[in-house]
Amino acid sequence: MSIQGQIDSTFTTEQRDLFASGTVAEIGVNAYAVWHGIKYFADYNTGEAFPGMRALGKKLGLSQPTVQRATERLIAAHMLRVVRASSKRRGQTYIARERISVTVGAMTLCTIVLDYVPEHLRGKLRKIGDTLKTGQDFEETFSEVEIIPGEGMEWDDTTKTLRGRLRASQMPLQGPSTDDFHREIGEKFLKRILDKK
Repeated sequence: MSIQGQIDSTFTTEQRDLFASGTVAEIGVNAYAVWHGIKYFADYNTGEAFPGMRALGKKLGLSQPTVQRATERLIAAHMLRVVRASSKRRGQTYIARERISVTVGAMTLCTIVLDYVPEHLRGKLRKIGDTLKTGQDFEETFSEVEIIPGEGMEWDDTTKTLRGRLRASQMPLQGPSTDDFHREIGEKFLKRILDKK
């Protein structure tokens, strides 16, 4: 039996992973649009964005209360974080976040969340993909991101390990259309998890 695991660590994670994982359906199209709007306003070097609710609403054709609700959903979904509270001069400062799901078959082992800082994003995504492929610099790479464990999984931030159990029925068999690269990544990631038990 061969294990098929998959992670999409390309730059266009929002076009693939957020749809494939069902995140867009979970947060709703308004929140998805607001997330892109905040990314539009993001500073290239820091990722910080401080668009007002009215400015976002005007760009997206949404009311201010709709933008506010969408922002709250994004924060709850780990797709946005507040880095500075509002002041008299400007609203809250946000950093949009990218989410990448690591799956084995239909089971999500974990979701990797990292800040959207345009200057560094490609390099960070490449590093995550390389780390999962080779197993090198594992702890260093994953100290720079937030890990949200999947159902039945547990993340130990001290040891940087993901623990959990998979039933044999959750392990997909290798099919004729399996991508060797993604299968290899999944196998190494799963082996690393099981070796830490």
